[in-house]
Amino acid sequence: MNPLFAENYQILEQGIYLLESISNDRYTQKQQNMDVSIGGHFRHILEHYELFWAGLKAGHIDYDNRKRNPELETNRLFALESMIGYVSRFREETFFSETLTVSQNYDPKNPIPIVTSNLTRELMFLVSHTVHHYAIISILVKLDGGEVPEGFGFSPATLFAKVIEKVK
Repeated sequence: MNPLFAENYQILEQGIYLLESISNDRYTQKQQNMDVSIGGHFRHILEHYELFWAGLKAGHIDYDNRKRNPELETNRLFALESMIGYVSRFREETFFSETLTVSQNYDPKNPIPIVTSNLTRELMFLVSHTVHHYAIISILVKLDGGEVPEGFGFSPATLFAKVIEKVK
């Protein structure tokens, strides 16, 4: 398996373990004075993976083209099913793409920039993006007195560094 496919596979597996351990109420709950939920972050993560797979086949990934599917945000089991599906794809599918184009608009007043990328770079982006949101999810879970799996919300490089430090 491509090492970056494996990293994405592993990071999604972390999400599966968390989704299996929390209730739907906790998944949809918004913390006091915050307009954010665990489900909202999982929806955002999953929609990036959806766009990655669709864009990979088309040769262009548009990360702004998210559907913002409310079911992913409010139905923990639906999100879990989706995440399991993406894990399966990383385990079973292989793609060889020399180059891709990617668009993501940070300023709606300007034209959407289209940049050249490649499969490796986008796989790295997905891991980094997912870890970033997992770190926020970790805070939300802990604010409510919950626990997250060991290593949840940490980049693979950070976890590797922690292992090396323990060995020394």
